[in-house]
Amino acid sequence: MRITGSGIVFDTRTAPVNERSASSLSALATTDGTLLVSMRLGSDREGPDGHTAILASTDRGETWALRYLGLGDRDWAGAQGETRGWYLAEPEPGRVVASVLYVDRLDGRALWVHPETQGLLPMSVWHLDSRDGGRTWTDRRRVDLAPWPGASPTGELLSLPGGVLAQPFEHWKEYEDPAPGVPAAHLRLSRDGGRSWPDETIVARDPANATFYWDQRIAVHPESGRLVAMFWTHEPARGMDRDVHIAWADPDGRGWTTPVPTGLPGQHCQPIALGGDRLAALYTHRGSPAGIRVALSHDFGRTWDRAGELELYASEAGLDAGVGEARSADEYWNDMGAWQFGHPRGCLLPDGELFAAWYGGTGSTRPARWARVAVHP
Repeated sequence: MRITGSGIVFDTRTAPVNERSASSLSALATTDGTLLVSMRLGSDREGPDGHTAILASTDRGETWALRYLGLGDRDWAGAQGETRGWYLAEPEPGRVVASVLYVDRLDGRALWVHPETQGLLPMSVWHLDSRDGGRTWTDRRRVDLAPWPGASPTGELLSLPGGVLAQPFEHWKEYEDPAPGVPAAHLRLSRDGGRSWPDETIVARDPANATFYWDQRIAVHPESGRLVAMFWTHEPARGMDRDVHIAWADPDGRGWTTPVPTGLPGQHCQPIALGGDRLAALYTHRGSPAGIRVALSHDFGRTWDRAGELELYASEAGLDAGVGEARSADEYWNDMGAWQFGHPRGCLLPDGELFAAWYGGTGSTRPARWARVAVHP
């Protein structure tokens, strides 16, 4: 593998104060050859002034133009809040669907994570459509994820066989809930084009609640249709992360295997199907040396070439807070809000190269960055 191009999608270092920190990225290569990258912008990672930006490139990432800025996305269904993530998919040519996490900011002063319970602010999941390349968004509709509180999307809408749509999501617990969190990763299924979401399958959950499978990212085998999911994996009793874990399922989104370790020492991890059984993993490596990496598998994720993995970004800030230490739950949530890089997302380009996007910077300025990678057979 080798990097064939890199740069900045959105430079927060020269942006207004309410756009100094980028996070929660998503990347999509549309059928017309356009690259779309969405992100959350704000004065910091967790403050109440967050909003969405979508930028586009028609030259494989070399230049970027703003297509959408969601400063007005503040009152959805009577809740004053913000959109924290837009995960983009193109279920049919020319139609882009955004799976959006909307957060009720309550009185505008409440912290994103409750300092005592570690519950999250009230959240809901919505779908929006764009037929002009991400410039305007219409047909806003809420995805019913009852009975799960604290549910948030973890990726873009998936198209499964038989016209079934699948929305990946996870749940934690409500803001004031003092009970221990019981996280799980799910797929919610629709058989009527997204009008209703009555069916569900569990992607990953530890019945003993001893292992947390966070931030599932899913890819589809281009020939067999089998699904693969990769997880940021955490062991709460030890207060430490484990290697990225991986699981597989049938093309209909059911029959998930028990997650197993990959040997990749990372957090957020995006699998990208490259053709045949080749699979790339874009992941956050928070240990030393800290940065964003990509690793390859030639057997759809069962083994990984650690010796041949490529560093896409070396952290400008060095090691982040708490890395390599046992952390209490409240310490760990505080660490997350201060991390200086992460959240890699990516897609396959028509010419077979890999496109990756992430955030990375120092202090209060964290630009959105990109790299393009030639992946050898």
